[in-house]
Amino acid sequence: MRNNTIVVVFLIGSAALAAWNLYSSGTAVVLEGLVGAGRTLLSVFPLLVGAFLVAGMIQVLVPRDLVQRFLGEEARLKGLVLGSVAGALVPGGPYVYYPIAVSFLRSGASMGTIIAFITAKNLWSVSRLPMEVALLGPELTVIRFGVTFLFPPLLGLMASLLLKDYADVLRGEVGEE
Repeated sequence: MRNNTIVVVFLIGSAALAAWNLYSSGTAVVLEGLVGAGRTLLSVFPLLVGAFLVAGMIQVLVPRDLVQRFLGEEARLKGLVLGSVAGALVPGGPYVYYPIAVSFLRSGASMGTIIAFITAKNLWSVSRLPMEVALLGPELTVIRFGVTFLFPPLLGLMASLLLKDYADVLRGEVGEE
């Protein structure tokens, strides 16, 4: 239900922007925007397909009881650490890691593990470290990593304590298998 609302909001926003561009700049600008959108779609489409295939395979190949044992509520600190490490190691951007997070959620991972996974992906991303070292230098990279080191498991722990029952609500919204 919520996904349909988001789609409607994006469609209304797109139509409003197209109308504004048509009014202020003419048809050529609207067509340029549509062509740009098509190029973006074509460039990310293979990545989207790959990410959704990986997410689907995780759900099918990794037994639900295994996910619950290592990433679910009963895993506690182990789940937070594993979720954080997985987030740090998963390559790619949001098109990749959000489908994986949803597949973990559908398979029984706890809210804490999901939050730790997403937070670690954004703060600890191993695939980003070489670029960060090259551009910012090793000292600033180590400082940034040190300052953010505790956040993924800490935010995961907070989510486990505050949102424990919310995982079931989300599973219903994302279509638990």
